[in-house]
Amino acid sequence: MAGPAPVWGGVLIGGGARRMGAPKHLLRHRGATLAELAVAALAAHTEGVVLLGGGAVPDPLGGLPRLADAALDRAPAGPLAGMLAALRSKPEAAWLFAPCDLPEIASAAVAWLLSERRPGRWAVLPRVAADAPVEPLFALYEPPAHRLLEDLARSPPSGRAPRRLAAHPRVAVVTVPPDLARCWAGANTFAELAALRQAEDGDRGEG
Repeated sequence: MAGPAPVWGGVLIGGGARRMGAPKHLLRHRGATLAELAVAALAAHTEGVVLLGGGAVPDPLGGLPRLADAALDRAPAGPLAGMLAALRSKPEAAWLFAPCDLPEIASAAVAWLLSERRPGRWAVLPRVAADAPVEPLFALYEPPAHRLLEDLARSPPSGRAPRRLAAHPRVAVVTVPPDLARCWAGANTFAELAALRQAEDGDRGEG
């Protein structure tokens, strides 16, 4: 009997930055760009990491493979275009995707996602609380999920949100352990990023 599919990591760097005024993945936190932090978290648990999208690449990541967004019939495509580019490039693989706006992303969160793999689960979509929405961009997609995402791509642009997969019976929606919830805390404004930095400084001061 075949074992689980090999896992690759994909970091989405193609998004805009209307609220930041600069590419989010190039902002710095804990001494590195957000893109570098995402790559480091995924690299410890995957066969390799691929950059997905057309954003500028930080110098330390210049040696990583990169895929352009998949061309979809109607724009805008959003993160789905990067996810499909990855799945089409290695359809036999499972993919762990990460967006580039998670300053507190950590290897432990990736390990937890992988621990939620089960036979028959086509994807693992986390949520930070039982009543919270799913977080489909820092999530795990097994090879059968490729078909589900291709179906989304054929939808009108307003119906292409990957979170829609949460309703599928083969997709597991799992609640993140409280000590890892911060890993899914996005920073979409400078104020949110500054608040995370302040919280970190406060934690160090108490230690």
